[in-house]
Amino acid sequence: MNKEAYYTMLESKFLMYRDYSSIPVMDNGDPLVPIGPEFEGKVTNYEEMEPYTGDSIYVRASVVDMLISARAALKSTFPDYDLEVIDGYRHPDVQEKAYYDYKAELKAENPDLEGDELTEAAHRFVAVPEVAGHPTGGAVDVLLITTDGEVMNLGPEDDNSKDHYVHSPFIEKDVWHRRQILRHCMLQAGFAPTDSEWWHFSYGDREWAKYYNQPAALFEQIRFCHTNKNGCSEISDGR
Repeated sequence: MNKEAYYTMLESKFLMYRDYSSIPVMDNGDPLVPIGPEFEGKVTNYEEMEPYTGDSIYVRASVVDMLISARAALKSTFPDYDLEVIDGYRHPDVQEKAYYDYKAELKAENPDLEGDELTEAAHRFVAVPEVAGHPTGGAVDVLLITTDGEVMNLGPEDDNSKDHYVHSPFIEKDVWHRRQILRHCMLQAGFAPTDSEWWHFSYGDREWAKYYNQPAALFEQIRFCHTNKNGCSEISDGR
């Protein structure tokens, strides 16, 4: 089986936009909070979110506790490794821009893609806004780093490479092994993984609900802004 055929086989196993769209949401009121020093890992905010959240990454409060548990699980076996969170809550406007920009790029590269096929292809790399987990505060993007803060190699630098698929057999053995280490500690803490992006994990969103066969997602999307940059009004309670 050639590389493209193998990736097509992997894609047939992925959860898709249509798998999430019918899942109901019953928000449990868990507050949106910044990841603080209690995490003890590294936190580096997504550049596009700085006008909304400054230097902080916000997530639901329960997600902070889960990140602490995931880090403890990692350190118990690999004391020289650590976690770096590079994305958490993402404002819906940021999610929409990322999705539609990538969808347009994908269409330009693949003119024959259209309709549901185009939507699902785009969703593998940037979630359809209405079901995306980052705007709920329940999804995080996480890297493995050394205790010196050096990012460990878990895949190619090309953001849209299919070599980012967690179970790709076309990556180096040590890279594949590190992905499984990251996935194991995050699953141990209760997060749901995303097979198309080794760095993406979530709790409480539609993806988590589908992965763990829950009757509903726990977190609805939030239009939150902590700063007043770029005309963004401050909202003190996260709603």
